[in-house]
Amino acid sequence: MKKQFGYVLLCLLCALLTSASFAQAVRRDHLTDKEVDLIREWQEIDKRIEIFVKAADRRLLLLQNPEAVQTKKEEENWGPLPKGSKLELLTDYKRLLEESMEKLEDAFERNGKDPKIPKALNKFKEATTRHLSPLRALADKMATKPEQRALAEAIEEAETATKGSMHQ
Repeated sequence: MKKQFGYVLLCLLCALLTSASFAQAVRRDHLTDKEVDLIREWQEIDKRIEIFVKAADRRLLLLQNPEAVQTKKEEENWGPLPKGSKLELLTDYKRLLEESMEKLEDAFERNGKDPKIPKALNKFKEATTRHLSPLRALADKMATKPEQRALAEAIEEAETATKGSMHQ
């Protein structure tokens, strides 16, 4: 009986580990490969924020116009436009803002006197302020409850980012 219990427990543990690994593998990355490369290349906070802002701009562009294309030069510099559903692009957008705020906080905690931090904050504030109107205009395009919720969360994140960067 103890052997059977141990075997069942081992099988359950393996199933749990497999499902957790599978879920992690399926999780979508909010940055494209090229965007990740650019983030790794640029360690300065102001340049990193520029990359996060551009990545957010690209998702917003696709949300506004799913048939959008970019110039050959943009493709060379930034790689192909990200792919995904409205829900995925909105979730990516929100995660980009969250990561941007984390990077800004980390930079401030490491060296609050870095002159690049105010520059990065200004770029971030300008972008999130600029994004609010187009985000709000997407409300009619969100057909499902998950899309509507994701849009509300993206708008809330942009508003939070704008307010937070105003007080710095």
